[in-house]
Amino acid sequence: MSETKIVKTTCSTCGPCCEVDAYVKDGKLVSVEGARNTPMQSGGLCAKGVAAAQYVYNKERILYPMKRAGRKGEGRFERISWDEAYDMIVDNLLRVRSEYGAKSAVFYAGYAKWYRPALLRLANAYGSPNFCTESSTCFQAAALAWRSLYGNMICRPDLKNTKTLILWSSNLYHSNTPMSRMFQDLKKRGVKVIDVDPRHTVTAHDADIHLQLIPGTDGALALSMAQVIIEEKLYDREFVEKYVYGFEEYQEYVQEFPPEKAEKITGVPAELIRLAARTYAGNGPAGIMFSASPVVHHINGVQNYRAVFSLIALTGNYDIEGGNRTQPGPFSPANEFGRVRRFNGERAIGQKEFPAWFDLPCDEAQCIRLADYILDEKPYPIKAVFAMGLNHRMWPKPKRLKKALEKLDFYVNAELFWAESSDAADLVLPACTSYEREQVHTGGGGRFFFSNKAIEPVGESKNDIEIIMEVLRRMKVREPGIADEILEGGYEAYMEYILKPSGLTLCELKSHPEGMLGKKLYQPCVKTYEKEPFHTPSGKVEFKSLILERYRDSHGYSGLPEYRDYREHWDDPGIGREEYPLILNTGSRKPQLFHSRLYRMPWLGRLEDAPLVEIHPDDGRRYSVADGENVRITSPAGSVTGIAAYNNQGKAGVVYIYHGSPNGDANELIHKDYVDPISGFPGFKGYFCRIERMGHDEDKV
Repeated sequence: MSETKIVKTTCSTCGPCCEVDAYVKDGKLVSVEGARNTPMQSGGLCAKGVAAAQYVYNKERILYPMKRAGRKGEGRFERISWDEAYDMIVDNLLRVRSEYGAKSAVFYAGYAKWYRPALLRLANAYGSPNFCTESSTCFQAAALAWRSLYGNMICRPDLKNTKTLILWSSNLYHSNTPMSRMFQDLKKRGVKVIDVDPRHTVTAHDADIHLQLIPGTDGALALSMAQVIIEEKLYDREFVEKYVYGFEEYQEYVQEFPPEKAEKITGVPAELIRLAARTYAGNGPAGIMFSASPVVHHINGVQNYRAVFSLIALTGNYDIEGGNRTQPGPFSPANEFGRVRRFNGERAIGQKEFPAWFDLPCDEAQCIRLADYILDEKPYPIKAVFAMGLNHRMWPKPKRLKKALEKLDFYVNAELFWAESSDAADLVLPACTSYEREQVHTGGGGRFFFSNKAIEPVGESKNDIEIIMEVLRRMKVREPGIADEILEGGYEAYMEYILKPSGLTLCELKSHPEGMLGKKLYQPCVKTYEKEPFHTPSGKVEFKSLILERYRDSHGYSGLPEYRDYREHWDDPGIGREEYPLILNTGSRKPQLFHSRLYRMPWLGRLEDAPLVEIHPDDGRRYSVADGENVRITSPAGSVTGIAAYNNQGKAGVVYIYHGSPNGDANELIHKDYVDPISGFPGFKGYFCRIERMGHDEDKV
């Protein structure tokens, strides 16, 4: 009788890699649980991770290279060999490069994210400035807002030493389950927790102060807190005088947001705004923990987050123990695997519309308007897309992007599961899950760990990076100038390259399943700004961004973190707000879902057979909609049907729908041009809609 063995590996179902113990019998994955005997896990795992076997052996897994056998978009494919698939990719990419130029090919990285540096290197070797990722709608806008102030990467809160922590739109229990234990430990230690969230979540329930704002009003709330901090002289005068640029104008501007006025805008009581401001500024050191996208999924998202991030410098909580610190770590080239190169002055897609994205920079093109670029062939034709994990449902009006993909001369997508995004492809490639490959991980605090291959790849699926390497190798045979030393060395050498600056070897790391600290680490330090200037044009923290000011006349950007209320800046003056009285908020995290990927998992997808339209009971009574009733949600951009679900966590007047459902995608309700003018991010969490019961003669959900 065969034994069950435990393999130390990782789960990357929802992006970040959680360490897991995989139980394998007869070469099959039986079950998983959170890894034991490692610093970051202690046996726990979220619902998404627990469904690993359903993930790996899902009936929709792509098992073989599949070539289009019918019309584009028809969804008819036939199995081919890997050799034929590689030749097809190389033939088409080189043809497009020869006929239209390298810029006419887009290299896109979706989920999972782990292969991004390798795909970027392939794009650079090919000569295209158009390397794009799903961060065109996730995270990069937050990073852009941070860099406009501080000039470096986002500084995380020093949780070990903080006395006050603001969780700004970060529901840890649903979005970062491994951190929930840390959150509980903070509470036990007596840390004051302020939670900023439109809904009274599990996280908010455990907070000392909950600032339950109306979605999209974060900027007004942060500016009001700043007004209190300055008025009551709670700000760090020495830090501001030495290291802040534009304080005088900022100080004058925040006077427009006293708590009584901010209460009318945000829905947060004035006394709570004052209490939060005094606690954060007076009970230091204090940190702010950010989430990737809720704040920036609004048409004023970048400026809203700039207002939030400014509080750190205002109170002197930047780069100190217990505040938001620059993060020490290993000497590693992981973040230097590639920078987007510009070739012969060619503009990347999105550069004309969103110039600050490139000036700050985000090190990738902004592809939110990819459908426009393909359909209109402006600023130049886009003829090919080499994609890995492309999910058209990450865009507003996703059906429009799917139609645009059908127009391409060549579109290839490497994926785990068969989905509509691949129906438009000429070629679909089977990728591995994290359970079917080896990988080196760089963790926090200079820790490295190795995830083993728990099982052999299902079907003929392959490691994404090995696919990238083989494409490069075959292109180089035909065009010797297309080269990259790191990608040409093979996957083992690739992993060694990641480790080399840390002083570790791959052999060492494999022999330490608990992980290892790098032998060469940056020494922890604080107040780095005393030794070198901030990486901004002024050399200081820029409350007034000089980069944004460059585009005041051409794009209407303001250097100050100005608050513009989306409820007043209606994108289509021809449509009255009275027709769409409710705020539409899509995509708030759920513990069992991750974008559109997990609806196909029986344990997870069956929890919601149709989209749940979460409304406050007061709105149910106001619009004569009963709990559990079939409803239609209509916005200026479209409509979807779903099931009304009473939920009093949010405020009345707001409708919450998760996105990506095959039975009705909430992102179809968002207009393609309803975007932040600085970042291009869609206003997923602050649009407008109405709700109505479905008639008896209409199709039921």
